[in-house]
Amino acid sequence: MLAVCSALLVGLVASSAMAEGDAPKAPVAKLCATCHHDVPPGQALGFLENIALKSKTLQMDYMSHKGVIKFDEKTTVKNVTSLEDIRNYTGKGFQVNFTEKNGEKVASEIIRFDILKQVADDEKLDKAGFKQAMQQKGTVVYDVRPPMKYKEGHIAGAKPLPAPAFDKFKDKLPADKNTPILLYGVGGCLSPTTSLNLKAMGFTNVKIYFGGFPDWCKTDYGVTTPDWLGMAIEKGIPHVLIDLRAEQEVAAGHIPGAVGIPAASLAASQAMFPANKMAPIVLYGADKEKAAETIMAWGYKKVRLLPMDYGQWQTAGKPVSTGAAATKIVYVPMAKPGTISVADFEKVAMHTPDNMILVDVRNPDEAAAGTINNSLNIPADLIGQRMSEIPAGKEPVLFCPSGIRAEMAHNMLKESGMASVYLDAIIEIEKDGHFDVTEK
Repeated sequence: MLAVCSALLVGLVASSAMAEGDAPKAPVAKLCATCHHDVPPGQALGFLENIALKSKTLQMDYMSHKGVIKFDEKTTVKNVTSLEDIRNYTGKGFQVNFTEKNGEKVASEIIRFDILKQVADDEKLDKAGFKQAMQQKGTVVYDVRPPMKYKEGHIAGAKPLPAPAFDKFKDKLPADKNTPILLYGVGGCLSPTTSLNLKAMGFTNVKIYFGGFPDWCKTDYGVTTPDWLGMAIEKGIPHVLIDLRAEQEVAAGHIPGAVGIPAASLAASQAMFPANKMAPIVLYGADKEKAAETIMAWGYKKVRLLPMDYGQWQTAGKPVSTGAAATKIVYVPMAKPGTISVADFEKVAMHTPDNMILVDVRNPDEAAAGTINNSLNIPADLIGQRMSEIPAGKEPVLFCPSGIRAEMAHNMLKESGMASVYLDAIIEIEKDGHFDVTEK
């Protein structure tokens, strides 16, 4: 049945509304503020999440929130070759100098942080060099990402030294300032910033794996923590948990949510695994290292080992289950805040409830080539100026070809106090309004 009750869909947008009285948040990431004190008005410091060239907007991640900044033909760039080149640095640190126009931020200059220039070439390691350096006697490896990222997955043997909380962890550093220290983060400014802090303290042998954990995960598995897995089970954080022990051992007791696949049967079980190659996969039981290598060879990028066996998990007082474990893997990714599912979008598009309106945030020439019937076309870069065109009492359902501009429009509306939802999927629209939506 394609008709959708408006009352059921109201809940989809409730979480997107800005609470009454919320003050605008400063466009500065906490990590950036540790080095850049007293950031002046008209300056944003954070991490690039997306850039949409057609709508001339970029979305910044300030760790506690996100924000959208426009740019135009007068915007200049530094430490990148062009606006198009900025796409190659998603997730990296940027400074954006901007002016306020009609309540919107418009960039005058976009600057990529190039802190790696302050690190000598012989202090930079690729993956091969990092692996070799790890074998040096007395070497200490530190993961400089935020604590929760470390708990979710890290390189075996690494200790946490989160860059945003460096001062809280520095008392745990080696007493010997000549200790070989290796740092890794996400390939951005976290490791260089930590390196500079260590050198200021007198450490003399600090090197950086500049590819960081994302590069590691392309070909190597990591390690999770019992704390993260326990939290994921309790809070329903999507993950795939595989118990590699024999069937009778699994039936006697296993970690809740585990799917029983004996190690000897794993190679023949590839079809059971999710299509999403970024699904977090946690392994425990017999031959888990070999199993991780097999699954990595299938293209999965978030394969983790649990650093304890079932008996240790049980002894630690963690939750357990008995009886037959699940035999089928079910993985449903957690939806991003503010999104509408593909299924619900299709229902809304076929029969739009009275309290909603479809908004196509592509440029007019794109919409003219085909858009969904009864949708309103407001380009993403103009959404703030043309909010009045959205009928009162109707929640906008935003869409574009890939979801990038729709998310930016969603955040611009959110900053202005208007609730909305957006489609984070791939949509192709024909001239007659027919469309096809696929998950990313």
